[in-house]
Amino acid sequence: MKVAFNLKKNILKIFILIFCVALFLTGCATVSDVKDKNGNNIYFNDITYFQGQIAIVGDYLYYGNSYTASDAENFDYHSAEETGYLGRLNLSNISYSTKEDEDGYVNPSPIGTEWVNGRFVGFQNQYMFALGEYLYFTSANAHSTSSGEIDYTQISLFRIKFNGDGFEELNGTSVFRFDENSILTAQKGSDGNNYIILYVPADEDSSSYNLYSIRIGNSIGSVQTLAENITSVAICDKDSMVKNIIFTTESENENYDTTAVKSVDFATGVVSENNLEVHGSETILQGRIGDIVIYYYQSQDIRGIFYNDLSKENNNLFNGGKEFYITSSSDDTISQINKIDNGYIFISDRNGSLIYKPTLSLVENGTNSTPVKILESSEFSDILFVDGDYVYYSYETDNSICRVSVKDKQKETIVTMSSLISGQCGFDGNYIYYYAQLENNSNETEESDTEITDTNYYLYRVDTTGTGQPQLLSKVEK
Repeated sequence: MKVAFNLKKNILKIFILIFCVALFLTGCATVSDVKDKNGNNIYFNDITYFQGQIAIVGDYLYYGNSYTASDAENFDYHSAEETGYLGRLNLSNISYSTKEDEDGYVNPSPIGTEWVNGRFVGFQNQYMFALGEYLYFTSANAHSTSSGEIDYTQISLFRIKFNGDGFEELNGTSVFRFDENSILTAQKGSDGNNYIILYVPADEDSSSYNLYSIRIGNSIGSVQTLAENITSVAICDKDSMVKNIIFTTESENENYDTTAVKSVDFATGVVSENNLEVHGSETILQGRIGDIVIYYYQSQDIRGIFYNDLSKENNNLFNGGKEFYITSSSDDTISQINKIDNGYIFISDRNGSLIYKPTLSLVENGTNSTPVKILESSEFSDILFVDGDYVYYSYETDNSICRVSVKDKQKETIVTMSSLISGQCGFDGNYIYYYAQLENNSNETEESDTEITDTNYYLYRVDTTGTGQPQLLSKVEK
């Protein structure tokens, strides 16, 4: 009996050893690796972005399982974390169960949802993208101050491998203030490395902003301060040949009451001057498309919205040389500029309408570029993205996602829900991903008087043409 017992004990030890070796070799992955059609692990050589709230890796969708605004009144981080974790779903074969539980309830979740990491990711400041073998994403700050307080409106930066390994917070406990004017983006620098760039409030009153960069890739760099106390910014995008950031500050010249325009190479940190300062002038950067920087400028002799092509000679002059949009008042600035078709769309800050401008300059190759109003401010809430000649937008009043063509101004409703989060989405080229409440969010059966109400906002998707039915993608907890 003793020999048999020792034999069983030794077999158990061997089993445990084999299990530990296997665990060591595979790491602490929570889900399987993602393979390409040749059986190799998926790897992204360049930053791959899907409008922020999602990422597509091979056949898999990565997403926050539910959405909660961290700046909402009575925000409860732990409650939001329970359902707003990082999940994934294989999109190649989405199916749903029709099986009822003991109460007659059929869970509407798709079969095969997977939990990847418990960090809270479904919120208004989500910026998610894929690079290398990692998924990078933001989360609401959960670090306490020395007094024990937590400001959940601040953000933290994280990355994780596609199989759940290698989870880490970038730069330890570094957190950043974030508001409606903040910008977070990831771009390739002049040195060929990739960087996260942040334009965020310098202090609590948000009177000025600081500019930071963090090198990402095989290794993570430290947080670099590029500029402080800046008033506006125009950051390069994936189509920019000139890999820099244009920004404005108050002039350091005591003899001039004016705005200084500068640029910084976010890879090297080198700052240079970019304008001829004119006494009494003001410059406010409005946006950037590739190497076209659009800015508001006024001096004693001129006022308007102009553009500067950084790829051309004399690209350091921001003095109102090339007019983009005629304006007569300082409050008629523009924002949310996007390239579409052969022209540009933007929001008029004075009246909130959506404007389409067919070409860059006022008259280009004999083509009249008179701006055309596409939507009144009362017809939309948030611009989501552009695709072809369509502008996709959400309309909070109707809980809908719509699109409008800049060619014929025809409007179409893509999807309408009982309750939908406006302004937050993902886009993979064929589907729009968005958060909404369950259409039938209660479970009341004849056998039971118990009513279960689910007020969470879960992820759905719908075809960009609106011809298909919305698909629920999140895991729903009864």
